[in-house]
Amino acid sequence: MIFHITHHHDEKTCLAHEPEKVAATFGQVLPSLAEQGVTVHGAWVDPPGHDFFFVVESDSYEAIVEGLFPAVPVGTARIQPVEDFQARMQKVAQG
Repeated sequence: MIFHITHHHDEKTCLAHEPEKVAATFGQVLPSLAEQGVTVHGAWVDPPGHDFFFVVESDSYEAIVEGLFPAVPVGTARIQPVEDFQARMQKVAQG
């Protein structure tokens, strides 16, 4: 399944000016997801909004949760299952 993840923290928990802590948290998310067998299709960041965005694929929600663990102390994550838009539109068109 494909999932869209939004991880948000705020200006009070932002680590932008602490490179060692960034490396230990957000810097470990992609390797951690890979260790859990989660495929990352893309990862983006909105620094002023304090948001990170990931599109991942996994058969295991638990693997995604475990993979995000390095960033858990910094903020919250919303993990939302999504499907391919064009495929959905084709199904709708076919009735």
